[in-house]
Amino acid sequence: MLSGLLQRLIIAGVLACVAAAGGDLTDRFHLTLNRVETGGPPRYTEALVLADVIPQPTRRFTEYSGDVSGRYIGALSSAMAGADPDVPPLAHLLASILDLQKPGGYFGRAFGPEIGHGEMALLWGNGRLLIGMLEYYQRHPSPQVLASALRLGDFLVSIAPRMNRDDLQQRVDQGDFAAAYICWTQTIEGLVELSRASGDSRYLDLARRIAPRIHRIPGQHGHGFLTSLRGLVALYQATGDRSYLDQAIREWRGVMDSGNLLTQGAVPEAFAPNIRRTEGCTEADWLRLSLALWRITHGLEFLAQAELTLFNEYAMNQFATGDYGSRVIADTGISTGQDADGAGAARCWWCCTLHGLRAYKDIFDSVFRADGDDLWYDLPVDGRARAGSFAVTAESALQNRGTITIRVTATDARRHTLSIRVPAWAERLSISVDGIDDRSPAAASYRRLRRIWKGGDTVEIHYSMRTRCVPVAKTGRFAFFHGPWLLAADETASPFFWDEPDGHNRLRVDVGPDSSVHLERAILPAGHFGVPAAHFRVSYLPEGYPMLPQTVVLRPVAEQTGTPSTAWYFLFELEEKNR
Repeated sequence: MLSGLLQRLIIAGVLACVAAAGGDLTDRFHLTLNRVETGGPPRYTEALVLADVIPQPTRRFTEYSGDVSGRYIGALSSAMAGADPDVPPLAHLLASILDLQKPGGYFGRAFGPEIGHGEMALLWGNGRLLIGMLEYYQRHPSPQVLASALRLGDFLVSIAPRMNRDDLQQRVDQGDFAAAYICWTQTIEGLVELSRASGDSRYLDLARRIAPRIHRIPGQHGHGFLTSLRGLVALYQATGDRSYLDQAIREWRGVMDSGNLLTQGAVPEAFAPNIRRTEGCTEADWLRLSLALWRITHGLEFLAQAELTLFNEYAMNQFATGDYGSRVIADTGISTGQDADGAGAARCWWCCTLHGLRAYKDIFDSVFRADGDDLWYDLPVDGRARAGSFAVTAESALQNRGTITIRVTATDARRHTLSIRVPAWAERLSISVDGIDDRSPAAASYRRLRRIWKGGDTVEIHYSMRTRCVPVAKTGRFAFFHGPWLLAADETASPFFWDEPDGHNRLRVDVGPDSSVHLERAILPAGHFGVPAAHFRVSYLPEGYPMLPQTVVLRPVAEQTGTPSTAWYFLFELEEKNR
């Protein structure tokens, strides 16, 4: 059994490398890391992880050869960045995986002469295993791991003439969802990293040949498509060829404009017309892609979208166990029922939990950015950063008091600038340094504090948050946000809101000309992952008895993590006078 890893990481101080001293995001990271290391069911035992590379049909989805094993290795390798290079549980698991590599270079079930479901599923799993092995190799270089990755890369090169064909792409995309052509295009990510690790240009050349084959089609698997786009970004970074970045941005904006981006910042498991469920893997990919485009371009549209997803869908998708998974989409929000295929909410331990953990490194890497000897604070969450001799940590109490505290942990005798982003959802920022108000003007969405800092200096940021009503395109409904949080009614806090019929309950609010609203504050029992700064009480007209106005509690969907799974109603109708 793969146990004891978390204790070793804490001893090595690894968690401190990716998370600050405290806050909501750090707590969420620990929740999922603990689940992967020691939680369950099911536990990530060696037998469970290795079942897809043996292969051994002792659990579901072992036909996706290498999928769970690759995700597990990659997620923990990213979470433990900076650890002792020989962490026995992962080293032992890698050795077991390498022993199971087939003579042809791939892992898992046999790769047959005819390309069908089994072959595409194998390619998906092997693609996830390739990048997982290389993420381990980045932090713990091993000739054995690289040699195995090279044999897998050679296998992909050998089948490329069969795979890069229009007729094959059209055929497999017509008949299968999760085992469609995206199982081939998603290998770009691993091929690019293999080329970087080995210096062999053949893998980069293959990635270039696959890139033009990435296309969004109706009903497509969102996770596979977005993973392919992340591969395009990696290809741009490896080659400097702007066409790949332009392609990724064009496809990103295509998702934004296609009706496949949901109010809470989610991209569905399957694209329209098959929008039925969310999926943690897809949300992690959308978040990671948006953050990657932000880090490269500094385009605020990418950061704003990442922030929407992070504070809402990514948080709501996380279960109280630390798992990530799927939830059913309803006309009014999220349902506890089943979709058209009979599937309901699910903790997807075989993919989403591990992919959700993997995304935290991208998030923590995007909180700050360094520019020479200066720092920019971009995401209002927990984090830490260093620019030369200037180092800081950020600890968030945004959910409780609307504040974030940044402390200077290292500096020198020179002037350094700390630039703090003013997000669109904040009316203003109030900033103090060591208790003294700072009046620095905002410039281009940032407040810039430039001075000679001292170790221990404390910057406190208070966000005055807007409450706003946002029309939801093509629905006639409206969503409400307070600061970065999407507000919703849920069956736990407001069970009577679900009295039948409930689909046309109408909120009674006055919407200002600038879409601002004033809501009455509510006091709810404090809970883990609660957001007391965004609790409100609103009058509404029940559809079944509108002559008797009632009151409903609105609270952030992000609070789902701290409660049992519940329905969330966040696409509201308003009284006619407010339209």
